[in-house]
Amino acid sequence: MSVTREIQPPFEHDIPQRPPWRNIMLLLGLILLGMSLGNLLAMLMVMLLSLRDGGMSIEQISTMLNTPEQFPHAWWYIMLIQAVVHIFTFLLPGVVYWRWSEQHRVEEFVKRRPPESGTFFVAFLATLVFMPFNSWMIEWNGQLQLPSILKPLQDWMLSKETELAEMTQFLTSYTAWGQLLVALLVVAVIPAFGEEVLFRGVIQRKIFHKIANVHFAVWVTAALFSAIHFQFYGFVPRMFLGAMFGYMYAWTRNLWIPIFAHFINNGFTLIILFLNQRGVLNFEINQTQSSVPWTLVLVSLGMSIFLLLYLKNSAQRAGLHQQ
Repeated sequence: MSVTREIQPPFEHDIPQRPPWRNIMLLLGLILLGMSLGNLLAMLMVMLLSLRDGGMSIEQISTMLNTPEQFPHAWWYIMLIQAVVHIFTFLLPGVVYWRWSEQHRVEEFVKRRPPESGTFFVAFLATLVFMPFNSWMIEWNGQLQLPSILKPLQDWMLSKETELAEMTQFLTSYTAWGQLLVALLVVAVIPAFGEEVLFRGVIQRKIFHKIANVHFAVWVTAALFSAIHFQFYGFVPRMFLGAMFGYMYAWTRNLWIPIFAHFINNGFTLIILFLNQRGVLNFEINQTQSSVPWTLVLVSLGMSIFLLLYLKNSAQRAGLHQQ
């Protein structure tokens, strides 16, 4: 069976082709426009909602994003900002490009036959089994040192990493069930849809159309997926995670599978942190020494590869590659 048929796009019909650079510029333009509109709309929404507390200016909102603990209701405002900006930066540009440039109807995606429950279960297991290996990569990537000549760059990267870590700590420091539900929506549901539609549904498919190599399409898309998060000391583990999502899409030819796996990955982490905050679990989040044994790392990697290949073979036996 050819590699080309394994990753044939789900909704194939004659599409007006334009030069690759025009596709790149169009998609990039939609992303930048969406990001700008999303930030503007989010700022306006926070300004309106904050009127009950005396109102907030744009300068105060910017300060809140740097020192959220000094502002009442900052957690809710920041979650709102993240949700709106993410939808406008990832989901809407992906849908608009998919509908406008490729001339697909949204109904084609919604009405496509969903995978069998067994496929979701294998994706669920693969996502959980991958976590120990991913945790080890996070620890390894966080210890990388650049050459001394690049020390200014490394210092800047470390400062950005510290800012992101402080914001993550603030946003995950809660014990109320209502906050957990909001966090699941903002950090798990919305990114699962937005990022998978844009990166796997649009970018990975477009790269494959031009290169016709499944592995090249998956890994280049995974690298872009990781780079867009601007977390330099988490680049490698997020790239591997993106590659796992990419192969799930390539081999099942159904975007619901990586969307589901993406949600499980983010949602499971949120639930574990929530249970730790409530004292149900007890572990140190900011521990510095390695906590993942080598045997568990190797078993995690081996089982992840096995489950992904099983997913591929199951999809082929079910005839998904022929839809």
